[in-house]
Amino acid sequence: MSHDVIIVGAGSAGCAVAERLSRDPACRVLLIEAGPAGRHPFISMPAGVAKAIASPRFNWHFETVPQRHMDGRRLYVPRGRVLGGSSAINAMVWVTGHASDYDHWEAQGCDGWGWASVKPVLDAVTEVMAPTLPESGNAAYAGFVDAGGQMGAPVAEAVDGQAEGFGLYRLNIAGGRRRSAAKAYLALAKGRPNLTLRTGVHVLGLTGNGTRIDGLRVAKGAGEERLSAGHVVLCAGAIGTPHLLMLSGIGPADALRSHGIDIRADLPGVGENLHDHLEVKVKHRMTEPLSLWDHAKFPNNLAVGAQWLLTGTGVGRQQGLEAGAFLRLANGDGPPDTQLHYINALAFDGATAEDRGHGFAIDVTQLQPESRGRLTLASGDPRDKPLIDPNYLAAEADRVALREGLKYLRDLCRQPALARFAGAELRPGPAVTSDAELDAVVRATADSIYHPVGTARMGRDALSVTDPETMGVHGVAGLSVADASVMPRITGGNTNAPSIVIGALGAEKIAARL
Repeated sequence: MSHDVIIVGAGSAGCAVAERLSRDPACRVLLIEAGPAGRHPFISMPAGVAKAIASPRFNWHFETVPQRHMDGRRLYVPRGRVLGGSSAINAMVWVTGHASDYDHWEAQGCDGWGWASVKPVLDAVTEVMAPTLPESGNAAYAGFVDAGGQMGAPVAEAVDGQAEGFGLYRLNIAGGRRRSAAKAYLALAKGRPNLTLRTGVHVLGLTGNGTRIDGLRVAKGAGEERLSAGHVVLCAGAIGTPHLLMLSGIGPADALRSHGIDIRADLPGVGENLHDHLEVKVKHRMTEPLSLWDHAKFPNNLAVGAQWLLTGTGVGRQQGLEAGAFLRLANGDGPPDTQLHYINALAFDGATAEDRGHGFAIDVTQLQPESRGRLTLASGDPRDKPLIDPNYLAAEADRVALREGLKYLRDLCRQPALARFAGAELRPGPAVTSDAELDAVVRATADSIYHPVGTARMGRDALSVTDPETMGVHGVAGLSVADASVMPRITGGNTNAPSIVIGALGAEKIAARL
């Protein structure tokens, strides 16, 4: 069957694109998702976040190549492989980024993507997603926020990246259940006969005649199926989108030829500009039983799940990460450059001996890392995962930012409001005192906070991939991109909300040219 539009990826951006394009009853839209529909309780129950993100049923389970500035470690790169994409397995934190993030995009040649243009779309997206303030009332979160005030930082009811301060995060939770982009946006399109959803469909590549795309090849059993379309929109994210482009002959020509791939368009920027938020943690034992440990351990976790399933009440409605902060540790009067997340457990999974028992963790994230990496092909086989190299900590400024962030966290934990809960320091550990020792902790323990962006960036220069005015891929007809891969530079905070905004605003631009 032929469709007017096929959207690849029913994630944060893809669901918003599908809802917008299907408003036109004459436009036949097919939305494709590689993963399942995601009706499992771990997807819906906020407290199931650790199980959801760990499950190979719902996650592509990517990892980086060995990181040369991080002791050769391979870092985990989870990406949602389920209806709702990463919005169905993330920690549900709603952060918009700073106005200057979008103005920077516009200054880099992305006309129509400055704050003045994005703000009305963001407001509309926020209304659809309807994030809510957390409800636990746990005193540990208040201790964290009050400690920030004792450090001299502003304190607000909620923080979203627009201003400096400590406060609670708004969360994508409604009525004690996760509210993913699929829950929010596909509900708006429910019953539209012109919108078809197919899950469990693995896309192998784009089809077409030369530089015009006219459909997809998808896996069907041991063989393939061909799907035809007047237009294809890639919403497969910062990993999936460049991978599909390169597999289809759109990317750096010499590299693609080395894998036996015929060239449709020589776009050397495909896969470049990969960057991400890196975090490092301080961990403490807890002097009072306020963490989620008692609820997370067996068999109490079974009771939590049963209570939530049967009555919709209890700790199952919580996700363990309700408070945070945005700070200016280096920027002076500029936008916030640092983000904190307070986690009311030593780890979400309690997998190691260190992480068992009552405790808390606070991570620090540098909001505008300078390090840039790339995504490349491992082979021309679409079933092989790509090679992901964010090149973490290549820039000295990034290493310094995380080291100084650890020092700030230690000072924060000494403030009376938080010190009353802070038992023994487990990480970095009291023996770690010098800059060199803190740098070693960063190399050995820092991890992605799961915000990869930038691999098909918008712009008009030689290394850009996506036209910011139309969302079309440069030099290719019948093909658009609208997801986190188009970000020229990462936004200042969690990237889920900005990704949905890219889907919503990008869909308007795509609709104008269909």
